Amino acid sequence: MFQGLNDMDDCWVLVVDDSSLMRQLLVSCLRSVCKVTAVESAEEAIRVCQDSQPDLVLMDWILEGMSGIEACQTMQNISELSEIPVIFVTSNTSEANQELCWSSGAVDFVPKPIVPKTLQNRVKTHLKYKLQTDLLKKYSFVDGLTGIYNRRFFDMEIIRLLKQTTRLQQPFAAMMIDIDFFKKYNDEYGHLQGDDVLKQVAITLKNQIKRPIDTVFRYGGEEFIVLLPNTSQDGAKSIANQLVSAIKNLSIINIGSPMEVVTVSVGMTFLAESQRCDTKQLLSRADAALYNAKETGRNKFSILNE
Repeated sequence: MFQGLNDMDDCWVLVVDDSSLMRQLLVSCLRSVCKVTAVESAEEAIRVCQDSQPDLVLMDWILEGMSGIEACQTMQNISELSEIPVIFVTSNTSEANQELCWSSGAVDFVPKPIVPKTLQNRVKTHLKYKLQTDLLKKYSFVDGLTGIYNRRFFDMEIIRLLKQTTRLQQPFAAMMIDIDFFKKYNDEYGHLQGDDVLKQVAITLKNQIKRPIDTVFRYGGEEFIVLLPNTSQDGAKSIANQLVSAIKNLSIINIGSPMEVVTVSVGMTFLAESQRCDTKQLLSRADAALYNAKETGRNKFSILNE
C-alpha cells in the first residue's frame, strides 16, 4: 500500500520566517526534497493555508506580529487547517519551550543553527507520515467503484461544514443528484455497463466542481451529493445547470429514457447566511427538491429553500 512514498516531488512545504536570510536558507535546503514556498509572517501563512493547504508548515517560533506558537494554536482551532503538520524552527530548545511546542499542536521542532541534513531528514519523515495518512484516508473515505468520496466521508464532512457555515456566517448549498431511469439502463444494458455509467457520471460531476472547498460524494446506488460552502444562490444555480448539461453532453445512449441519453435530475437546497439547519433537515429539503425535479420532467434542477 505504501510503495512509492519516498517520492516527495509533489509534496509542498510552506516556510514561515521573518528573516529573509533564513527563508533563503530553508528554501535552499528543501528544494531538492519537495516543492517549497516561503512567507514572512504567521498571518500570511494562515491565509495561504486557507487558500490551498500545504503538506507541511515549517515555522519560526518568534515572528513579528503573531508568534509561531499563536499561529499554530490558531490553525488547530480552524477545522480545515487542524491536520496540517507544523514543525517549529527555533533556538528556544529548553524543556519548557519544547513543552509549549507540543501543547500548541506542533509535530516536531528543528533547533537553530540549522543542520541541513537533519532538516531534510525531519521534513522527509513527516512528509512520509502525511502521505501515509492521506493514503489511508483515501482507502477509508473513497468509493471503490467511482473514485470519489463515499457516504462515510459525507456523514463526517457535512457535520463539519454546517458548523463552519454557522460560525463564519456564510451561505451554503447542497445538491442531491440522481441518474434518471438508471434501473431501465441496467435492465437494458446490464450491470457492468451500468457501473461504467456510474464512473463516467462521477468523474464528470467532479470535473465540473472547480474549487478545492467544493466536494462530490457518492451517496448510494445512483445518487450523488454535491456540497458547496460559501456559495451564493445564483452561483449554486449556475453550477447545477452545468452539472445537468455536462451529464447530458456525455451522450451515453439510454433507450429506456425519453431523452434517449443518460441524464440526471438535481435537487438543491440553499442556506443564506442567517439560516440554520441540521443534516437531517438539509437532506430532507434536497430530497424534496430532487423529487420535484423528477416529477416535472427530469434532466433539470429544482431548488427548495424552505
